[in-house]
Amino acid sequence: MTVLKTQFESCPGGLIPMKRRSWALKAGATSTLVALAMQLSMAFAQDATEPAAPAVDTSKWKCKFCEFEEGWYSDITLGLGQVSDDSYKFGEYNGLQESGTYLIGDASARYRSEDATYLDLSVADIGLDTRSLAIAGGRQGSFDLFLSYHELPHYISDSASTPYLGNGGDVLTLPAGWVRSSTTAGMTALDASLREVDLKTERKRLGTGISITTESPWSYEVDLRHEDKEGNKLTGGSFLFSSAQLVEPVDYVTDEIDAAIAYTTKRLQGRFAYYASTFSNNNDSLTWENAYTPIVAGADEGQLALPPSNEFQQLTLSVAYQINDHNHLSADVAVGRMIQDERLLQATQNTLLAVPPLPSDRANAEVETTNSRIQFVSMPADKLRLSAVYSYDERDNKTPQLMYDWVSTDAVVAPQRSNLPYSYTRDTFKLKADYDYARGTRLGIGYDIDERERSFQEVDKTNEDTLWGSIRVRGVDTLFLEFKLATSSRDASASEVVAAIDPPQNILMSKYNMADRERDTFGVFASFMPGPEYTVGFSLDRALDDYTGSELGLSDSIDNSVNVDVAALLSETTSVNVFIGRQRIKSTQAGSQNFAGADWIASTDDTFDNFGIGVTYVVIEDRLDIGADFSVARSTGEIELNSGASAPPFPDLRTDLEAIKLYLNYRLDENLSWQAAYWYESYDSSDWAVDGAAPDTVANLLSFGQQSPDYTNNVIKLALRYHF
Repeated sequence: MTVLKTQFESCPGGLIPMKRRSWALKAGATSTLVALAMQLSMAFAQDATEPAAPAVDTSKWKCKFCEFEEGWYSDITLGLGQVSDDSYKFGEYNGLQESGTYLIGDASARYRSEDATYLDLSVADIGLDTRSLAIAGGRQGSFDLFLSYHELPHYISDSASTPYLGNGGDVLTLPAGWVRSSTTAGMTALDASLREVDLKTERKRLGTGISITTESPWSYEVDLRHEDKEGNKLTGGSFLFSSAQLVEPVDYVTDEIDAAIAYTTKRLQGRFAYYASTFSNNNDSLTWENAYTPIVAGADEGQLALPPSNEFQQLTLSVAYQINDHNHLSADVAVGRMIQDERLLQATQNTLLAVPPLPSDRANAEVETTNSRIQFVSMPADKLRLSAVYSYDERDNKTPQLMYDWVSTDAVVAPQRSNLPYSYTRDTFKLKADYDYARGTRLGIGYDIDERERSFQEVDKTNEDTLWGSIRVRGVDTLFLEFKLATSSRDASASEVVAAIDPPQNILMSKYNMADRERDTFGVFASFMPGPEYTVGFSLDRALDDYTGSELGLSDSIDNSVNVDVAALLSETTSVNVFIGRQRIKSTQAGSQNFAGADWIASTDDTFDNFGIGVTYVVIEDRLDIGADFSVARSTGEIELNSGASAPPFPDLRTDLEAIKLYLNYRLDENLSWQAAYWYESYDSSDWAVDGAAPDTVANLLSFGQQSPDYTNNVIKLALRYHF
């Protein structure tokens, strides 16, 4: 071993002899230890008595992530899938609502050139109602263009039936020979007149845009979106106390534009943006015939207003400035305006009722919005980070307040009412401090204030204060822990009767979002790696709400959830992941059926359980791999009602979901692979409110007779994937 050629080391005071090293340690100079360790390492590495290490041949080293792509790279997947059964619930959003064979068609292509020109193409789900297309291209760092198309279905129900004709349009009529009655049991033509109706909507969304980046600090972007939404959904109408479920037509058109100019330098960033949205409904109203014997003469036809056409525009300015290396300031302000000027419907379709004309034939609705935020972040010390955020939000409803004569369900002329132009303001202030207490340990503390003022509400003001703290501990690559505690108190102004609300709300009623509330929350998250092959995650959350001053309404609630997930690499060819979780929400509320004090109390207990396990196995390296996933989700809802009367308890609400997914990928050659998959899913639910209820089960409700969804479905997929 060679002798050190120098007997000195560096320290904050310069060079000191090695024999005085103990003095340097007492001085606490950490840099001295680091420098000494580096010098010793270099000294041992320079031992001239041992042969020098052979030179490493790096000529064959290759970084596959460092290569610059050039030219075309494409993937095409073609195949067939088979769905065993029809089910709107199974295919609610995935497009697999019908049994039978469907085409599997996915493709992607990308092009790169030396001058940074690029093009990306993708097509997905070509054989389903969820198909999509996306094209993006341009020159990186200069400009980007995109064009996209998506179809987004929502299959709502396939178990509804109705006697009405014209479903999907804005006029519903009853079939010839319809027999009216005061109850559904007396509608003798009902069974023969029922016809199935599917409730579903489909959105077709087209988008395009361009962004331009210049060598100067300025950049520009414009995005345009157009969406058509068609179909139908559930609604209802009534004549006094007799109601019917109806099919509401959906024929919407929405157009949006986003445009922005941005300025970016090292210390200053700014962005000015414009957003506009226009919504059009091709149906102003829904008219339907009265299926019941009219209690009031002339109440033969009803009319409902549908969502009105409207528009919204907003201007936004955002600025961020780095004052110095330790202080940063940012601010945002957005002002918007919503207008709705659709022609108002007449008060009734009943021509036998004498109703004065409307005070205005249009709504002339206008709402102005203001949203602003300013944030200051400072690091006064290396281990301390402070931030303060103030936000102000305002909704100023400028719609004229007029007195309207109105008719209750086309049967009774009611006293005049005024429209209520609801407005509110909200001020929030948040303070936060993070301190690196020790290596890998960070302490956090914060204080939040939330103040709100409302108009035309039973409670004018609410003030909520929240104090929270957190501890984050990070081990050496193997452990991460986070604990967070918070306590908040919300104080509401005295509840008052709003004269403009008719009929008035019970003065003892406290709406949960405007009531006095004490809330305590606790959360813990842990991630642990006992070895390089294993990862364990754990989370626990608890929230306790106490509405101490509420005589009627929600009085308390408890929300507990726990989740555990484990991932393991059992071998070079086998990996497993497991998750299990439970959430339980309990609440109690009081109500009054006599417009007085509490005369009934209801308690709810909702439980959600989830479990899943997934396994992947490489049978032949770079050739064959298989996998399996199994998951279970169960929920139960229990309702207990104490009203002092003897009544049977409500049955439990229940949902069970089980799913098994198997897949196999076999690589035939460098470019071609074969894919196979099997998906089994079983869903079972029960809801006492609808199960067993036919269209005529309730005397004064002509219903769709929908039942809780249940299904068992099997899906098989076979496809070839070609890469070139």
